[in-house]
Amino acid sequence: MSKRAVMLAAIVSVILSAGPGVAKDKEYKWGAIAVDLEKPDQDPYYGIGGGNTEDEAKESSLQFCRDAGGKACKPVVAYQECGAYAASRKNGGWGINTTQKTAEAKALSGCDDDSCKIVVSDCN
Repeated sequence: MSKRAVMLAAIVSVILSAGPGVAKDKEYKWGAIAVDLEKPDQDPYYGIGGGNTEDEAKESSLQFCRDAGGKACKPVVAYQECGAYAASRKNGGWGINTTQKTAEAKALSGCDDDSCKIVVSDCN
């Protein structure tokens, strides 16, 4: 199973475990993205997590990153609205904002490499 399929399955599992009619933004105050940057020559493993505190969200994102196959996962961004992570083979950058589009633009700007692309983005 690809790492993207594992990540999608993990996200669906979290959403389904919340119960019917429970929206993510009502359940979690914080979101976080963790990334395994150990092998910069390949697409990174990552996890998106949520929690009522920043620490809970970071821990959740670490677990999802590990579940996706990451061995050296580290939280790269925590957010209360939207967060994004961009990377190239050389650099990485993150962004937070009230909109996903602006968070992604900030991540690309922070990456500071013309070959950067959005790896993952999320909004609460």
